[in-house]
Amino acid sequence: MSELDDTVDPTSLGRDAAIDLGAFRANVSILAARAVGGPLVIDMTADAYGHGLVRLARVAAESGADILSVRDEGDARSIADAGIGIDVRWWHTERFSIPPAGSGIAAFGFGMELTDGAPAGVVPVMTVSAPVLSVKRVPEGHGVSYGFVYRATKETTLALVPLGYADGIPRAATGSGRMAIHGRPYPIAGRIAMDQVVLDVGDAPVAPGDRAVAFGPGLEGEPTAAGWARDSGSTAGEILARIGRRVPRRYIDQEAAR
Repeated sequence: MSELDDTVDPTSLGRDAAIDLGAFRANVSILAARAVGGPLVIDMTADAYGHGLVRLARVAAESGADILSVRDEGDARSIADAGIGIDVRWWHTERFSIPPAGSGIAAFGFGMELTDGAPAGVVPVMTVSAPVLSVKRVPEGHGVSYGFVYRATKETTLALVPLGYADGIPRAATGSGRMAIHGRPYPIAGRIAMDQVVLDVGDAPVAPGDRAVAFGPGLEGEPTAAGWARDSGSTAGEILARIGRRVPRRYIDQEAAR
């Protein structure tokens, strides 16, 4: 893995959103090859769905995109000020300067609910994770989180992870959301809190410092943003865009590292 930006926020508690520029580059190239008879429009609204507007705009321009679509003029200026040579269109309040169409969020690895889904070969770009801060062995009946809506059905181990709804983890997924440790998904025990979740890891040998993956490409057993969307009655685009700024973005390039 090649790290392009290893800046660490000391207040982040190890929260991390790894953005794979190689995966994004490959996704745009796949979409460009399919764009027959018209320009390829990449939707870059909401800070490129939380991935980082300027960083991904540059990669999109280098990978075959013809137009970048944004929702406010300030984003268009940011791309121009970065010296990125690509046509940028912004959506006016009363009418669109271009139709609200194009790639949807396929460039970020997901299909749209009202289309046929993402084309074959595209891969989710963002992986959100945080370290296990503590583990605790608890007896049967032990209550977890607010209101003790979750109680252990047998003796088990609980793992505390510093990702909560203030980081963008949807509270509506309480009771259904999962995170993965060492490629194995574990259920969230109790309510999703503002700053943390608790995972019921059973008898697994989980230890502080192990990485808990909220979502990623789904290639190694971890949940995906689409799975969180199903669990919370949302969309993959919303899950991506709501990841908070206290989760530092870290840019990697898996393809370049091969």
